[in-house]
Amino acid sequence: MKKESLITAMKNSISNVLETMFFLPMNFPDAVRKEECWSGKTDQIKAARLDFEGPFSGYCVFYTPKKFAVPMAADFMGKDAEGLSDAQITGTVMEITNMIAGNIFSLYDEQAIFNLSIPELVAPDDFQKVFTGAENEIFIVIDSLENRLAFQMVISP
Repeated sequence: MKKESLITAMKNSISNVLETMFFLPMNFPDAVRKEECWSGKTDQIKAARLDFEGPFSGYCVFYTPKKFAVPMAADFMGKDAEGLSDAQITGTVMEITNMIAGNIFSLYDEQAIFNLSIPELVAPDDFQKVFTGAENEIFIVIDSLENRLAFQMVISP
């Protein structure tokens, strides 16, 4: 696995999905550490995890503030924000995770075959388990307008 190529594929995929699907301008600040992202307010974050297997295996997590997940879901579903259920908002966050992950692997190596699991919501009690990460972690902070999002990939040893 070439880490720099993977990081490039991750940033390109995030830009492709979020800018194309949601018309969101993206900035990838390098100076922000993951511990600084939400100042410990993880209860205000929706996160979805997707496991993958292939030439290398692990999991991805997409993080977004709950307050930002609502307008994203409304845009994605073409509905008014007030009429959305929590299941629709959660489903949108999981689908964004799926789209970004699938696109990453396609950009990284279009010949490789990766099997992706069905995304699942990260429960608040499990947030620190996935957020803590590991030695083989790539954590990308995404700034968009007034919101800070993130995408994480942890590669199994």
